[in-house]
Amino acid sequence: MPHWMKLVAPVALAALLALLPAPDGLAPHAWLYFAIFAGVVLALVLEPIPGALIGLTGVTLIALLSPWVLYGPAELARPGFRPATASLAWALSGFSNATVWLIFAAFMFALGYEKSGLGRRIALLLVRAMGRRTLTLGYAIAFADLALSPFTPSNTARSGGTIYPVVRNLPPLYGSLPNDPSARRIGGYVMWTAIAATCVTSSMFLTALAPNLLALELAARTARVTITWFEWFLAFAPVGAILLLAVPLLAWKLYPPEVTEGGEVVAWAGEELARMGGLTRKEALLGVLVVVALGLWVFGEPAINSTTVGLAVFAAIVLTGIASWDDVLANKQAWNTLAWFATLVALAGGLAQVGFVAWFAGRVGGAVAGVSPTTALVALVVVFYLAHYAFASVTAHVTALLPVMLTVGAAVPGMDMKALTLSLVLTLGIMGILTPYATGPSPVYYGSGYLPARDYWRLGAVFGAVFLAVFLVVGIPWIMLIR
Repeated sequence: MPHWMKLVAPVALAALLALLPAPDGLAPHAWLYFAIFAGVVLALVLEPIPGALIGLTGVTLIALLSPWVLYGPAELARPGFRPATASLAWALSGFSNATVWLIFAAFMFALGYEKSGLGRRIALLLVRAMGRRTLTLGYAIAFADLALSPFTPSNTARSGGTIYPVVRNLPPLYGSLPNDPSARRIGGYVMWTAIAATCVTSSMFLTALAPNLLALELAARTARVTITWFEWFLAFAPVGAILLLAVPLLAWKLYPPEVTEGGEVVAWAGEELARMGGLTRKEALLGVLVVVALGLWVFGEPAINSTTVGLAVFAAIVLTGIASWDDVLANKQAWNTLAWFATLVALAGGLAQVGFVAWFAGRVGGAVAGVSPTTALVALVVVFYLAHYAFASVTAHVTALLPVMLTVGAAVPGMDMKALTLSLVLTLGIMGILTPYATGPSPVYYGSGYLPARDYWRLGAVFGAVFLAVFLVVGIPWIMLIR
């Protein structure tokens, strides 16, 4: 699609919806709010401009038009009510949201891994220990991602920025070159195992993927459901363990390497570790901080909030010199995510504020009458998962579909909303395996030269089906049991 069409399409959609009469039972200002929200979602899908700018534009437009789109006649008629002041407080509300700041703090963990070198050291140690055979090399890659994932909310930074720079050096050691018939010797297996593993770990931990945290905030606003870090981990643990152990072996069977063993990788990893030298003070300090944070996230609630833990460790990372304040200021991805998610949280919360969510729930109630809660839950999960084929961003997927799915679920009599919420949000990581654009690091591995388009789409479909099947057969019954 031409760039000008990507710019025009969201505006056209918002204008078209705004010109239509409000549906029965929905206040006119709520319909106008939804029109702008729909335009924002389409812009997030098409991305004609950066996502953070899209969100900022959306909240600013609504704040400017607040007397017509954010507040109804009853609110405007209240004595002393000032829509300009109230709308500004609404627009900035996302920046005071605890979840948004936890996301930002978790990005600082990733910065610490990068600046201290601990992330690279962990990956190299596992490669040296398990790299003599290609299959165990696959497990080394998966376990390296697992070790970094609880503290790296960007799987692009974790896999694309830490794991990939290590593994891209491995295939040439065996004469396996990108964009060459030799790519299948070992390179294709290594690259596919890496992207598949990071999709699993992205679902395993709440803090392993930034949209996970955004999803929980939207769930809290839409369905009044709260989920702790440990509840998330416990709910996905059986599925995560099965898939993480299965990924290297499944890739071995479905995309087998020609080279099955050799000492070149082990020797290379040893040389790289020798160049790094012994464990540095920064690496040791970061290791301690990581263990403390994990312990407090698991056992600290409700005595200490998860965001407080994240911010405390972030401050410690800077104060101890693991990363400098200039490093923090230069971390564009963290600041971009802060602005992006803060505005999206405000926009999504506005749907409930204007009454659109309650109206929509009432309208769909009749459509799902007679459907059992379990059948509805499974159907919603499958639709939510497969719909990711249409999205190039997990964030856009969450913003567009999660509130809708939760609202539909709430209209089903007897639906356990916490079970439904867990069942939906836990798929956000694993759905990243579906396409070459499904999640942040996907284009990195797709562009490596080791995974041709035809192979990537085929493997994505097969692994995507396996991931979904395991989640439906193991994950949902487990969630129902622990719920």
